Amino acid sequence: MKRSTPQDRNVGAKIREFRVARSWTQSELAAQMQLHGCDLSREIIARIESGYHAVSVYEIDKFVEVFGITYDELFAK
Repeated sequence: MKRSTPQDRNVGAKIREFRVARSWTQSELAAQMQLHGCDLSREIIARIESGYHAVSVYEIDKFVEVFGITYDELFAK
């Protein structure tokens, strides 16, 4: 299966970093996203983190909200 994002521009890797820094499982992150109005499953979180699911602008907004970070932090290399 083809990756939806290049390896060097994988926002999913940053999402994984922020999730792990909070000691959350993928299921816990999915639950947090759902509490903020973004219906993502654990499976979709896994696909985002591995670069096999393109992240929408809405989802990016919600990740920033859930993690309490800035867009610059999310997109930093």
